Amino acid sequence: MNVCIFTGYLSEDPVLVKNDGVSFLDLEFVVYNYRTTKKTKEKSKTPVYIYLEAWHTGAETIHKMAHKGTKMTVSTIAKNPSDDDSSTVFRINEFDIHPDE
Repeated sequence: MNVCIFTGYLSEDPVLVKNDGVSFLDLEFVVYNYRTTKKTKEKSKTPVYIYLEAWHTGAETIHKMAHKGTKMTVSTIAKNPSDDDSSTVFRINEFDIHPDE
């Protein structure tokens, strides 16, 4: 099963692209890894950037309702952009936009 769920923040305002009537968003999403050092109990927060894409009405809805810093939970599938590409892009299947916090 190829399902990945992330909760994080948009790192920039979404820019909607339409090509032959098909809506598309290319998004950069930031999630945070939290760690506590055992000895010192010091807490740290490390950002991890994830690249997402959204299509059709999902792309249009995100474009209308979200902006840089918006917190979202996304359910995605992982894919390679092409057969010979080892990078990973996550395509959004479902999403929940959280009210500004």
